[in-house]
Amino acid sequence: MNLTTTYTVKMQNGSVWVFKYNLNGILVYFDVLEGELSQNQQDFLYPQGNFPWKELQIKEWSKRFKTAIVEVGERDISFEALWNLYNHKVKKFECEKAFKKLKEQEVILCFLSIPGYNKYLQKKGTAKAHLSSYINQRYFEDDWSKAI
Repeated sequence: MNLTTTYTVKMQNGSVWVFKYNLNGILVYFDVLEGELSQNQQDFLYPQGNFPWKELQIKEWSKRFKTAIVEVGERDISFEALWNLYNHKVKKFECEKAFKKLKEQEVILCFLSIPGYNKYLQKKGTAKAHLSSYINQRYFEDDWSKAI
């Protein structure tokens, strides 16, 4: 399951960099796949302030820097990914039916709210709702961090 968006950046000198962003658009991973970061590249990224710690910044790279080729890999926000993340595998047909009614932003909210919901349940010792109830009763809109 891939809840991040991956950007692969190929530099003119042959270097290949990978940036991964979470559903909130914040950088969670950076790696140099090929080559070494030269001093010029380090200066470009760090002191010159071009390190793309937000997804919006990396999206601009293709326009701003003609020596970089940016390729995007899509995140997996499918029903199966949500089903696996939620991990309460009961009444799958009903759950998928409810999922199909959600807008994309609501789907993303479901993914983002599940960890907080799980912490809340663990602390309170409460049973987990079926995923269809979680969706239909819009649990994903609750602020689970404040409920703990």
